[in-house]
Amino acid sequence: MSNTLLQYTAEGYREVAPERIFGRASVRGTGEVEWSEGYRAVSPEEMFGSDSELVVGTAAEPAALSLVADPVFQSFVVLTLVVYIYMLLRSWNFMGSIWSGIFSSSSERTMAAMGGELPLERFKQVASVIGGVAVALIAVRLADGFVSPASFVYTGGVESLATPAALVGVVVYVAWFYALHKILEWVARSDSPSQLSAIGYMDFVRAVVLLHPFVVVWLLADEQTLFGATLLLSVGLALLIILYLKDTFLFFVGKKIPILYWILYLCTAILLPLSFLARLLPEKLG
Repeated sequence: MSNTLLQYTAEGYREVAPERIFGRASVRGTGEVEWSEGYRAVSPEEMFGSDSELVVGTAAEPAALSLVADPVFQSFVVLTLVVYIYMLLRSWNFMGSIWSGIFSSSSERTMAAMGGELPLERFKQVASVIGGVAVALIAVRLADGFVSPASFVYTGGVESLATPAALVGVVVYVAWFYALHKILEWVARSDSPSQLSAIGYMDFVRAVVLLHPFVVVWLLADEQTLFGATLLLSVGLALLIILYLKDTFLFFVGKKIPILYWILYLCTAILLPLSFLARLLPEKLG
């Protein structure tokens, strides 16, 4: 096999500057031994013992390029799990509160009237942060399946930025969701958009509390366990999506708002940003 850089690149290796691996003081040599500098050739027996022999080895298989193998990605996964466990240990009494109104869309307002809004608010904020980071990690894991080895993500050495970039995307989406409801509230001169936003907020917290351990398993699953983890997570997500659709549908019905506006709301608030990303990312990362 020819040891040319071009052939190694075709097999999945990529060229990295020696400064990146060994430090700024490193320089690339020719690979030729300068015998005049005091080196001498030795036999395998001299170096490794009398039972040693010289064999011709084959080139090692290049490691598969992967975004989920990046230390930044794995660190965020572990961090979310630690914070999630700590949150449950500190706030276990709130578990009943967030599920008590699962069959009633007015549970949030009822709980606030009973004085339960402030103690629960910090729990919801922590859960939302965990969920936001988890959504970013899910996006990175999904993107890992279609990012080409020839993509600038790998050739440019920016794979460690995939997780921070996904986090920025989540922040942008949250800003869009918040701005949309504020604009609707201003246009309609009603607090109904805020109530609708509160429904989505609570259902998202429920999703984080119920599914985050399964999300962690799915994020770190290997090829043998990925199918089972995906199936289990998909079932849980489907149930919670149905719950969210039920809550928002009952809200529109209770306000006597036409169902067409419900469909328009779902398309604008949720499907529009997702469709934009689905159209843009494969083209940029492929």
